[in-house]
Amino acid sequence: MKIDSKIARLIGLAFLFSINACTELVEEGIEVSYADSNAVVAVEALGGENAAAGETVSFAITVSSDFDIKSCIVKAAVEGRNGSGFNVSDTAFDDPFADHIFGTIREGIQSFKVRYDYIIPDAINKSRISFTIIDESGRASQEKTVEVVPAIAKYEDLELYAKDGTFHDALATIDGNVYSDIKTNYSKLSEANVAVQEKIDIIFYYDKEARRSTLAAPASGRVDLELNIENNTLFRVLNPTEAVTLDNITPSSLAKLVSDASILSDGSSQLTNIKVGDVIGFVTDLNAVHSLKSGILIVKGLHPANVARYAGVSYVLECEVAVQK
Repeated sequence: MKIDSKIARLIGLAFLFSINACTELVEEGIEVSYADSNAVVAVEALGGENAAAGETVSFAITVSSDFDIKSCIVKAAVEGRNGSGFNVSDTAFDDPFADHIFGTIREGIQSFKVRYDYIIPDAINKSRISFTIIDESGRASQEKTVEVVPAIAKYEDLELYAKDGTFHDALATIDGNVYSDIKTNYSKLSEANVAVQEKIDIIFYYDKEARRSTLAAPASGRVDLELNIENNTLFRVLNPTEAVTLDNITPSSLAKLVSDASILSDGSSQLTNIKVGDVIGFVTDLNAVHSLKSGILIVKGLHPANVARYAGVSYVLECEVAVQK
């Protein structure tokens, strides 16, 4: 097939133009070796730098330069989930972009504050994120590392009953199940009972003489359970600066609460005289089925009650639990 010479020339010119355009784009990108810029780049995490897979870590990027800024480029060592990028819908931040996908800045802009959202992908432990601006004098950068924490499960409306130090219930944090009268029902050696014993992390019992409610690990020795496997959960009453509820607890805030409490080093295998309103942090036993998981138990109610499995008046712990998966 013959091609008209004029058309051929037009195609050639278009090809050369496309090469030139690509070259210009590369020159404005971070692949070019730029001189250092004196621009000030500050990056602050909004709400913490730790989160679970599928959660969003947001950053405020504040930039000031003596020169016009050409681009703002964010690059993660592990690409975020679909939806990661500059959040130009948040009216609390600027929108200086000619193209927010590539980070191209409109002409004549020397300062701005923008928001970037990174949605954590699956199957990573952490991701390093670089924040780079290119201005007419060169480039300036900052880096942040996002740490990935386990997702959490939440269990509400839990009720554990106890008659005394012999008849009482237990909780398995791996599934939020309450096991009643554990000494009677689960101390006999059998494959099924051992499977339950491996799961049990928290014992609730009531000291009638002292009138005290207690949380204890199966291995605490506080009560004689006669179990073949007894996990050694550690507890500590937390003193959060803000109200903690199941609605506002997140994977990152839970991890921080428990980490700040130093439960592994300073925790106890039993807590005596717990009371309504207590926020109790815990870390499960290394050898448990639910190994080394951090969680919180919020005491919602403590009062006398009747339950069919225990004769006479018992005591009930009403609580909520959030725990790492």
